[in-house]
Amino acid sequence: MKTYGHLSRDERMLVFQWIRAGCSQAEVARRLGRDKGTVSRELRRKAVTPVGYLPDVAQGRYQARRQCCRPRLRLASRDLRRTVLLLLERGWSPEQIAGRLRVQEGRTVVNHETLYRFIYDSPLGRQQKLYEYLRRGKKKRSRRQGRRVQVSPISNRVFIDSRPLAANQRTEPGHWETDSLLYPSQQALNVLVDRHSRFTLLTKLTARTAQETSRVLLRQLAARPLRSITADNGSEYADHEQVSQILHIPFFFCHPYHSWEKPAPGA
Repeated sequence: MKTYGHLSRDERMLVFQWIRAGCSQAEVARRLGRDKGTVSRELRRKAVTPVGYLPDVAQGRYQARRQCCRPRLRLASRDLRRTVLLLLERGWSPEQIAGRLRVQEGRTVVNHETLYRFIYDSPLGRQQKLYEYLRRGKKKRSRRQGRRVQVSPISNRVFIDSRPLAANQRTEPGHWETDSLLYPSQQALNVLVDRHSRFTLLTKLTARTAQETSRVLLRQLAARPLRSITADNGSEYADHEQVSQILHIPFFFCHPYHSWEKPAPGA
């Protein structure tokens, strides 16, 4: 199998000299030890009419083409980078940021894996320790060997598609969103945010369990305006039917792996 390599600056000078001396393209290729197609493409793509082939101009065009072929820098747009940094500071996960930008723009703006690489691998990410904004705050990212298929412990879920329009548009109080925030030493907070007013309740959990989470939700919401609750698919919401029955309100869930459908706390 033939291998292909780009001509060097010195080879382009030899092509110029031999073509000027009257050598055929086949003879130039033989002298260079190259395929004649390589010489033919070189002369065709980088010929300068009416002067003809010039090695310096050919080298300049080659370098310009190579520059265009380089991969684009991650988050090269200053505005996009500023938006990502702002949302990270507010506690948004890369999945939530990528998903929300996709909804706003109607297309994929940036992939969550790109955001993780920006946080952990880019000079800015390492210098500013952006990993500290992630919920787990891990200094090094764990590499998954593949996602295991899991059966959700939450039964009889009603997904966010059925949530009232007033909740989506934030036009009336009483539509709450809840989440669990982890911090060092395996501790956690329950977060409740009213979509209309952005009023936020933080409660320390004694354990990140369904029983403890349900107890906190019932205690915090019992005397407040109530129309609905929305959560992600964490196992701590497995007792959602009990909460819904006691508070007499519907309980909605984001679709699996779509936690960005529910904004991060404080958004």
